[in-house]
Amino acid sequence: MKRVVIYTYLLIFLISCNDDTSPKEGENTILHVGAFSLSQDEYLYLKEKQKRNNLDSNQLQAQIRDEAYILAFAKDNRFDTIPELNKRLDYALKFYVSQVDGYLWNKNIKPKLEITDSLLNTAYRKRDHIYHLDLLRLPKTSASKEDKYNKSGFDDLKKKINKDQFYQISLSYPFFPYGSFTDQLDNAKSGDIIGPFDTDQGSYMIYIRDVEITSRPPFEEIKNTLHQQLTLTLTNKYIWESQQHIKIQTRPNFHVSAIADLCKQYKDTEREWPNTMDDSLLMEYTLNGHRVQFYGKDFREFIRYQPMFVGSLKHTDDVMNMLETYLINQFLYEEVQKLEPENDKEYTLFVGWLRNRFYLNYFREKYIHPAIQVSDQEVVSYYHTQKDSLKSFEQVKDILKQRLYTDKEKEEYIRQLDLLKSMYRVKVDKII
Repeated sequence: MKRVVIYTYLLIFLISCNDDTSPKEGENTILHVGAFSLSQDEYLYLKEKQKRNNLDSNQLQAQIRDEAYILAFAKDNRFDTIPELNKRLDYALKFYVSQVDGYLWNKNIKPKLEITDSLLNTAYRKRDHIYHLDLLRLPKTSASKEDKYNKSGFDDLKKKINKDQFYQISLSYPFFPYGSFTDQLDNAKSGDIIGPFDTDQGSYMIYIRDVEITSRPPFEEIKNTLHQQLTLTLTNKYIWESQQHIKIQTRPNFHVSAIADLCKQYKDTEREWPNTMDDSLLMEYTLNGHRVQFYGKDFREFIRYQPMFVGSLKHTDDVMNMLETYLINQFLYEEVQKLEPENDKEYTLFVGWLRNRFYLNYFREKYIHPAIQVSDQEVVSYYHTQKDSLKSFEQVKDILKQRLYTDKEKEEYIRQLDLLKSMYRVKVDKII
């Protein structure tokens, strides 16, 4: 029955459309199925993306051809007008541009991260000292960054913090990871107090307990280690400086009591909180010169569509970090728009690839998964055909159910694909 419905819908739609979907003159189209076409550049980009799937050339070409039928269906059924998909794409793009190795990073920051021979040689010369450090991780309100601290002040703070927040460590240049957040270590001497200074893991203060002169290993022995440490130190430095710049530009005001209330009302079992929280004002920030209010309903949307976030929705500090992530994504996405990315081949190829991934996944969600049902009796029968005498049914039933579901999913995918192949004509196929 499901086949008939899809068949009828497609037939009506295709008859109603004018056949104006031939490749544009001069366009280097290598695959054209229905209204979907794939250019040479898109094909090469897709091949590069699919390398991680460990497919051989024939398997990859077959997969690309199969997916073209689904993408033709997506074109005809206007997947680009589905609000759910547009939200997913919007959040995914903002997530992508804000990441290390994302679009903005590769354009503006990555060129600055080149580790030259001069940098390596300088770092090597500075490896003739080992710094023995006393390190305090400070509570937010325990120390003022405007005050100057001596050893006595350092010891007073040490008495006030938990013992597990005091560390004794030894570091050499470039003082990873702390060298990303303060330059004071570069010329520090025994007895110096460094900080307080902020990091992505909280505030710290360092007492230079001793500086020991040491012999350096041969350059070639530690060259790779130095290169890695310099890269990580510079990477973290740029990330941190970017985050601080965004805070200055957006001037966020977090409504901590409302955020705490939202966390209290979050229910783990339902993965939800009451709708009454939708109108709760969580923060205000500035973007493009306008003051923006961010409510519980906006946070609900963020949690639903953000590709990845870290932390618990029941912990205020974690939610605060999520809100900061939202701000970073919004701000950096606006920065990307200033670069006119629509004229950038790399960006447009990525957007096209990502959009098609969402369309393919959406097709599975709406047309493959609803057709699959796995009954308890089927799992029992499947168990007897796959039976492992060392394991009881109760021990493996969930695994078997998932395996059976996967088998049925593959079968349904093939059935739906055969239907689409009967509906769409291949107009161009130059894939080799």
